[in-house]
Amino acid sequence: MQPAPEPRWTAGQVARQLGIAESTLRAWHRRYGIGPHGSQPGRYRRYSVTDVDRLQRMRELISAGMLASDAARTVLAGEPREIVPARQPAAVPAQRDLADLVAAARAADAGLCRALLDDVLARRGVVAAWEMVCRPALVTVDADQRDRPDCIDIEHALSWAIGAALHRVPPGPPVPGAGLAVLACVEAEQHTLPLAALAAALAAHGLPVRMLGAATPTASLVRTVRDTAPLALVLWAQRPDIADPRVLRTLRPYGVRLFAAGPGWPPSGLAGAVHLPGLAQAVATLAGPLSGLVG
Repeated sequence: MQPAPEPRWTAGQVARQLGIAESTLRAWHRRYGIGPHGSQPGRYRRYSVTDVDRLQRMRELISAGMLASDAARTVLAGEPREIVPARQPAAVPAQRDLADLVAAARAADAGLCRALLDDVLARRGVVAAWEMVCRPALVTVDADQRDRPDCIDIEHALSWAIGAALHRVPPGPPVPGAGLAVLACVEAEQHTLPLAALAAALAAHGLPVRMLGAATPTASLVRTVRDTAPLALVLWAQRPDIADPRVLRTLRPYGVRLFAAGPGWPPSGLAGAVHLPGLAQAVATLAGPLSGLVG
């Protein structure tokens, strides 16, 4: 009597069993080699019991907070609860990171978005991850929303995922004697993600940051500057109609270094403030003075 053949499942069946999207299975297979054994090009992938068990361990480790790359190394090493010492990761083109993140957002796969964002931020650092992956992904799904107003939830979910990932970036060792940077939006501004990226990038350099967030009243800015004596104050404005230079003039007497960030501000004529055209320039401009390295 021939033994019964080992059961095999399709990607869709495995995805439903594990409660993840098929796009997640494809990403894990392509990036980390966590996929069906013995699959051949041009044929449908079929997953064995062993394959499903490995995928289940992968999902559990990521849900527990492990980076996807570490979880994959753990699973492939056969050590379900210990992280294998990190190896040099294979280079992943920025366009692949971007495409994977957009696909996960469009599939409403929050778990994969989290895994991808944590992995991209860990590999690329905050500045490169924001400028090469996160910001372009937001632009892409924003274009989707303009063509299909019913998919605005995708843009909101991706924005939340990116903000949460930026908050998870670990701070660097504190720089002794570093000056404080206060980050805030002008009164009519609700978009905080660019400031969250700046906060994460500065914190990764070990620099102290206080984030005031969206729609900060001018009176609150004055009180914060007066009470905390920060070295720098960064004001974000997305659109010219809300970038009011009067708030800069109001803050000038308090001796804080003023920086105007975002496309809403003009590049010059900012009542004594320095214009910051992008995240890389903002970090480069702020890091030295905050660290006390330059005047």
